[in-house]
Amino acid sequence: MGGTIYQMLVVVPMWSAGVPESLGAFLKNTNYARDILRFFGPRWMPARSLALLLPFLGWNLRAHRPFFGVAACCFAAVIIFTVAYVYPINAVLFTETVALRDANEVRALAHHWIIADRVRLFVGSVGYLALLRALSLPVVSK
Repeated sequence: MGGTIYQMLVVVPMWSAGVPESLGAFLKNTNYARDILRFFGPRWMPARSLALLLPFLGWNLRAHRPFFGVAACCFAAVIIFTVAYVYPINAVLFTETVALRDANEVRALAHHWIIADRVRLFVGSVGYLALLRALSLPVVSK
């Protein structure tokens, strides 16, 4: 979540200030397209997917189960949404092919990407808070 918040507050304003010109300049003057995949990219997807095991790992903890379930559902939704919706936008916005697109289309894609990023942060935050709640509950031994 920290990386996403940093990206929203620092990185996104750099390339979204005057799309498509700002995006073109940003991509030309940075290694963002390469570096973002190293930080958030598919190679980290297995680590993020481990959270989907939470309901199964805590199944015998009756009080924790609903919170683990909410967390797992939120994290699964974020992963699916990212792969199905955000990655296809990334494939256009953060490659050289963006220069071949109509300026209005690029602006619309950038707007959709920013909204999608906010949605992912919100849903991920709900999952994170559910996980924190589950981990704050005492484990009652029988």
